[in-house]
Amino acid sequence: MQVIKSEANIRFSPSTSSSIIAQAKEGNIFKLTEEKGEWYGISMFSGEYRYIHKSLCKKVNHTPLLPENEQIRKQLFIALFQAEGRAIEEADKKYPIQMNGQNINKNIDFNRLLDDRYKLAVFNRFNLQPTIYSKLIMEGATKRWDQ
Repeated sequence: MQVIKSEANIRFSPSTSSSIIAQAKEGNIFKLTEEKGEWYGISMFSGEYRYIHKSLCKKVNHTPLLPENEQIRKQLFIALFQAEGRAIEEADKKYPIQMNGQNINKNIDFNRLLDDRYKLAVFNRFNLQPTIYSKLIMEGATKRWDQ
């Protein structure tokens, strides 16, 4: 599924009153996971399904390809790793987990929201498609680029 408008809100649930998770840019391609009425469900980096209104995108066939340059792939992997760390830190600050487990669900939910937001920003900064995420993570972990 490809975004066809200059910006498209990615929402927590299929409703315009739902929280905005992130902003997709024109040309972003996401894996379509479901359709709910006027909404496309997409799989995000956190593993959560998020939603974009159908009027803002179109269905496309897409084969995710990693950039040929290994240095770019490594830089992208490291930037995604840093974005993940930032999301964890900010979630821990906003919802510190107590000894009795208090705040754990709020912390996890907020961390996932920030993870999706920050990682999409990284892909947009590199001008690459989010659909390469899984392949890139597998390669980066194998090559231990986070060391």
